[in-house]
Amino acid sequence: MNIQELIKDRRTIRKFNTQPLSQETILELMNIAVWAPNHKLREPWRFICATEMESKAKLADHIVGSLSELKRYKLMPSKIKQMYKDKIQQIPAVLFVVVKEEKSKVKRDEDFAAACALIQNLQLCAWEQGIGMVWSIDETLCGSAPFCSSLGIRSDERIAGMLYLGYFDQKPAPGSRICADKKMTWL
Repeated sequence: MNIQELIKDRRTIRKFNTQPLSQETILELMNIAVWAPNHKLREPWRFICATEMESKAKLADHIVGSLSELKRYKLMPSKIKQMYKDKIQQIPAVLFVVVKEEKSKVKRDEDFAAACALIQNLQLCAWEQGIGMVWSIDETLCGSAPFCSSLGIRSDERIAGMLYLGYFDQKPAPGSRICADKKMTWL
């Protein structure tokens, strides 16, 4: 598959099968993804990943604990909390792309953009190997200081992506895209 086909073929995958995703495979993909463009080669990212059942259970506890602190989730029944925990534990791998938050807004923007390019590289490389993912930066988690702290994310860092990765059985149908010529302004 050439790069154009790969870009058009990639989909967000929300339902994973039970095939495990090895740490070696994740590292292989990440070692390609880090070739993303980044200003002055700052390589402003680091990664936190959960693949083992025990680490995913701890992560699920952190997620549900953080959500439980929010007003709209405070009264969530324990049965729903357990279902959420079970769902997290069934995901083959959960990967966080963490970016340093520079004081300079320009550097912050450049670094976040670089991390997004890294994530897209990862998505395309993974897709080529039959691995799908969901990319989220849900503010209720990724913007939660207690949740970030529970993962060891420092106050001068932020989450650029919370990625769920795994093998899948069904590829969703493509969504439509608006052609660039409809959004282009030529000067």
